[in-house]
Amino acid sequence: MTTIQACAKCRTVLLPGQQGCLRCGFPAAEQTRECSTCHRPTGVDARFCPACGQRLGQGSPMPAGEAATAPTPGTDPAALLPPPAAFAKVRNPNRWLYRLTGVGLAVLLAGIAGLYVVQSVFYTPERVVAEYFSALSERDFAAARSLLEEPSGDGPNDPGKLPLIPLNASYQPPSAAEVTSIEVPNEIELAGVPAGTDRADWRVAGVTYRVGDRTFREVLYLHRQKRKELGVLHGWLIYGGVSELTVSAWQNSPSVLINGQVVPVLEGNATARVFPGVHEVGLADDPLLRAELVSAEVGLLRPHEARLRPTVRDTARKAVESQVKSYLDHCAESTDPSPEDCPFSWTAVDSSQTVQWTIETYPELDFDIYDGQVAVTGWSGRVNVAWAGYGGAEMDYDIGFAVTGWATLVSAQVTFDHDLMY
Repeated sequence: MTTIQACAKCRTVLLPGQQGCLRCGFPAAEQTRECSTCHRPTGVDARFCPACGQRLGQGSPMPAGEAATAPTPGTDPAALLPPPAAFAKVRNPNRWLYRLTGVGLAVLLAGIAGLYVVQSVFYTPERVVAEYFSALSERDFAAARSLLEEPSGDGPNDPGKLPLIPLNASYQPPSAAEVTSIEVPNEIELAGVPAGTDRADWRVAGVTYRVGDRTFREVLYLHRQKRKELGVLHGWLIYGGVSELTVSAWQNSPSVLINGQVVPVLEGNATARVFPGVHEVGLADDPLLRAELVSAEVGLLRPHEARLRPTVRDTARKAVESQVKSYLDHCAESTDPSPEDCPFSWTAVDSSQTVQWTIETYPELDFDIYDGQVAVTGWSGRVNVAWAGYGGAEMDYDIGFAVTGWATLVSAQVTFDHDLMY
């Protein structure tokens, strides 16, 4: 409720905060306080300055007599006060600010929706599996390997244990690959992942594909990565994706070839990590042995074994036959009835008597590979021994003999080492 005051002298109505009567100039009896902005007096109870519209605080009142000054006689009392100003200035909102705020919110929402779409379409286990088989079909080794998570420790994915064979022209990739299911692994399937991992970060993908004439129905494990793509998106990698290929070869062979890459032989076997598909396996360049190329059809789950069946090269056979002939000719040059370190001897004469040896038939050699070595045998050799009998009579006799030994490589040269049977 507002109290209406009047001038004490002429009873003219006084406005709230008015310091003196506009008619007679007599000061108002009301207490006032000074506006902090325009320094004009106003009523104690006023919340806003009537002159400038400034909001007033709680200040100490001042006597009305000190703030108001009686007008000079003969002047208009209304001229003592300045013209009234607007009580409060209404500020119109900035339309551009609202527009920019709206645009910013729209962009933010569109970005969140876009990231969700990208995550749902491009960063899914299904897409990773599809990209993996696509990289294999294109023989893109780098792309296929980038989709693999290679754990440490024993297993086909241990990068420090076995070499990973590249994908060259001799490699035949899987065909008709299809993802049949994507599921969260159950407790049994979790046995195939590292211990202590979060089940929600794993998926098991059922896949079917063909390798050569065989159809494989297997599973791939996928692991959500802690590292984010683009700072916000979680990618997936295939935990596995390769298998082991073990090639049984000649024990003394230094290496074998898998898709043209040299793999060392350890204790008669060469083992490497390979992608699913058909791999070409053969012996590395060896002067002694050769082997027909073998096509190994490899899947994902089970290690595969391939066996090479080496044979002695024709050039190695000729080299051994020449060395055997030289060895027998050297023995035949002896005049001793029992030539030292030779496959034949004649004991019907005294050891002090001289004889003459003549090779009539060189043995036909057989080559057998066992226990990592190449055995050489020849059973059909014939040699003639002649000597002077009683009274100077010339005598001779034909003897059969055999040659045995081993064909080896010495400084990359085929070498025959004879082995006497008696």
